[in-house]
Amino acid sequence: MPKARNLLLTQPQAACLIALRHGKDSQPKIAIAAKLALAKAAAALRILARLGLAEHDQAKRWHATSRGKTCRFETVPDQPRRHNGSLGPGGRRLLELLDRPTRGSEIVEKLGMTHQGVRQLLIKLHAHGHVNFADPENPFWIVMRAGDKTAVLSRNEERVLSAIPREYATDSTKIRIAAGVPDGEVQQILERLLVRRFIETSEGLRGSRVYRITEAGLKHPQCVRSACCAQAPRPPVESDRVRKVLSAIFDSGELRIRDVTNTVSVPLQSINALMQYLKRKRLVKKSGRDLYSPYALTAEGIAALAEMTRNLDRQGDAAVHHV
Repeated sequence: MPKARNLLLTQPQAACLIALRHGKDSQPKIAIAAKLALAKAAAALRILARLGLAEHDQAKRWHATSRGKTCRFETVPDQPRRHNGSLGPGGRRLLELLDRPTRGSEIVEKLGMTHQGVRQLLIKLHAHGHVNFADPENPFWIVMRAGDKTAVLSRNEERVLSAIPREYATDSTKIRIAAGVPDGEVQQILERLLVRRFIETSEGLRGSRVYRITEAGLKHPQCVRSACCAQAPRPPVESDRVRKVLSAIFDSGELRIRDVTNTVSVPLQSINALMQYLKRKRLVKKSGRDLYSPYALTAEGIAALAEMTRNLDRQGDAAVHHV
């Protein structure tokens, strides 16, 4: 269409029309896209409606009209206002809270303001370049100061990080179940968290990779420790007799078979078969080449004993809690 000579829009009006053309349909989203305060965005939208460039439906969703989608316009500067960029007491208090990326709900709680009041204040601060939003489609999920270099995680990355335990390491399957993320996505997320050093990895009991959260991961503002942690992987052996044998060897450092028999009160014939079984599982090994050399725990054996002991403690805690 040829340029309309008499179609002049102020900078706020033009910014709102462009936001409408990009599919923004609510006043908050339009204001954020246009970098305007809510009141200024509302005033601009009313002018656009009178010009036949914008309209809203019964659900109060704004849309560009056919003319608004295709018209050409010229932009003129908006009339400057006094104290337009100054921060009021509420704005200063809010910025003082943002020493780290913070959830909108947390800001509401700490400021003691209504949700609507905080939203209006955040949009105004965003318009003046004081704050940024981690997710433009859901701007009040995570808010941060402009210039904050904290690595913001996606929602699924946040869920995975929050599900990884500190007290023990676990595998990707347990993490995926606890975090509730798609199977094809969890491994990519774990690799990204490893690069950022929010988690660490090691070899598990069955040779698979297991993961544990680091101190840096625990300190990240999006790490939610109230979230359900992933369960530990099942140890390769779980019987109480095996636990007692491994525990006896661990406490002594190394033991001959006859000493194990005396310590755990297991018949010699049974303990011979059990030690061969534990040797095949790579949980114990002989400390020398002699036929009667004592047995010691391998790294896998120590890890298996630790997990079995942890499971026993959890069962005891659960029983006490039930009582």
